[in-house]
Amino acid sequence: MKLTSQHLLRRRLALVMMAAAIALGATACFPNTSPNPPADTVDNGVFQAMNADRQANGLPQLAWSPKLADTAGKWAGHEATVNKMYHQDLTTLLYSPTYSGWSTLGENLLVGPGNMPIPDMESAWMNSPGHRANILNPAFNAVGVGHVLGPDGRIWVVVDFGAV
Repeated sequence: MKLTSQHLLRRRLALVMMAAAIALGATACFPNTSPNPPADTVDNGVFQAMNADRQANGLPQLAWSPKLADTAGKWAGHEATVNKMYHQDLTTLLYSPTYSGWSTLGENLLVGPGNMPIPDMESAWMNSPGHRANILNPAFNAVGVGHVLGPDGRIWVVVDFGAV
């Protein structure tokens, strides 16, 4: 049987959709927030840097969200796999049963060299008006960070913000 490129594209899309459905279901198992910071040094470094910027601007700190971190980590992995940086559909996510009780979501993305220092990541976001607005948005009270190293050695970082 000869497979056409359109057939292969449909199969790949079906696999991606199935994986997304499974991932969304798994995300429901994570708590909205936790008093414990992330154990991973990169995720914790980004979390601490964002909260330092919020504190310096007179805003309350963001709570760590295992649920948002799981979503962010999966999206970072997806981006690295497809080798493309783009935002996930946060509106669909917000209205899913997994995010019941959440009132808003936002997202910052970054791809850079695998050894990129955390202060450089935070500086890049703070020097970008849209990313800075997310970090300093007083409507957000929770955050999750996820990252992966891609096959080419670059780091893919996703920060998902929310209000619960």
